[in-house]
Amino acid sequence: MSSPKPSPWRGFAALLAAALLGSTTLGGLLGLAGCAAVDPARFPPIDGVGADRLPGKVVWHDLLTEDPAAAKRFYGELFGWTFRPVDLGAGQTYTVIEHAGRGIGGLVDARGFNTDVNVSRWIPVLSVADMDAAMASLRAAGGTVFQAPVDIPQRGQVAVVADPKGVVLTLLEARTGDPADRRPEDGDWLWNEIWSSSPAATVAFYQQLIPAYQAGTEGEDGYRYLSSQGQPRLGVRPKPIDGIKDTWMAYVRVADPNAVAAAAARLGGRVLLEPRENPLGGQVAMLNDPTGAGFLVQSWDPAWTEQAAAR
Repeated sequence: MSSPKPSPWRGFAALLAAALLGSTTLGGLLGLAGCAAVDPARFPPIDGVGADRLPGKVVWHDLLTEDPAAAKRFYGELFGWTFRPVDLGAGQTYTVIEHAGRGIGGLVDARGFNTDVNVSRWIPVLSVADMDAAMASLRAAGGTVFQAPVDIPQRGQVAVVADPKGVVLTLLEARTGDPADRRPEDGDWLWNEIWSSSPAATVAFYQQLIPAYQAGTEGEDGYRYLSSQGQPRLGVRPKPIDGIKDTWMAYVRVADPNAVAAAAARLGGRVLLEPRENPLGGQVAMLNDPTGAGFLVQSWDPAWTEQAAAR
């Protein structure tokens, strides 16, 4: 099964700039994983672990949110996601986000972070084959380490970092294997993109970080993407407007972006980009949840990717 490669689109309104200009690089984003008072053994394993590691694959998404209750209501009604709290000890909790009975991400309460800006955001968890090598590559390239590698018995080694452009992500060297590739259903994560001020440099960095990556382009605009294990894993595109910081953006597959966008607004979210046609087929829209975390929704037919691969 091949993942989709959403084509880049243009024309973002000033509302998008206002939503993302406040984005900041955060020290200690998920520092609770390394706190002595928290028992790392209580972190739940990532569901669907297969026999093999799949370096370069985004295997999980964590939501930092300053209003966990509002986020749960929003995503629960929008996508039918459910939430399972996990006791980490010392009064700390981590919430597993589930869809159709499968864990697809986690929710972290960000209210305790000492910052005067909104920190709500989605952060991807990227599989690496060798944490030591990945950290050496990151440091050599000028990346930032917020949380040095820590051993999570149910998962493996985890580190929270930023690439040289300040894009925050979590690295995971899985203890066993990573979730096997599967066709995303409606309500599942569909795709991940990096919006970069220098796409060529971003592609070069991630190929050093993940030696398994192969770079490719798609469409007349030369949309860049990275593949591993023969599967497209993530896209890299120029930032759509000046002034916003480099960032990851995640896509959720939906059947009807128009209906989802209307529901998001009704549930207290914001529609930053109204649904519009995607050149590869279907429609795409950008939304903010009520706490300010941005994400995209897109309709997708697997036949589009299969046809593109056959060309």
